[in-house]
Amino acid sequence: MALSATACGSADKKAACGKLQKTITDVSKKGMTQISDPNGLAETYSNGANQMRQQGKDSGDDKVEKAANDAATALENLGQQVKSIAGGGSTTPKMPDVAPLTNAGAELKSACDG
Repeated sequence: MALSATACGSADKKAACGKLQKTITDVSKKGMTQISDPNGLAETYSNGANQMRQQGKDSGDDKVEKAANDAATALENLGQQVKSIAGGGSTTPKMPDVAPLTNAGAELKSACDG
């Protein structure tokens, strides 16, 4: 999960971008410990997404808020993919599609840098 947000701009925006970066880092670290627990991983992603939405809203910046919402949605979708892949009972599990999350991370970085 390669998401990155760099803080700059107004105080609220800067604070929100810093919090978003911490949330992304925390979710990534916790997620790494839950590889064998798809339900726990999906819950971690969902909780992280909720935090990101609030942090985007708190930024007072439309671009940051939109980017945070997009990243949150991508994170939740990834969590659902993980759950459905794990629950599918397939002997050849496929990797979840992380491209939307990567793209959302780039959008968030751009919004925070702008």
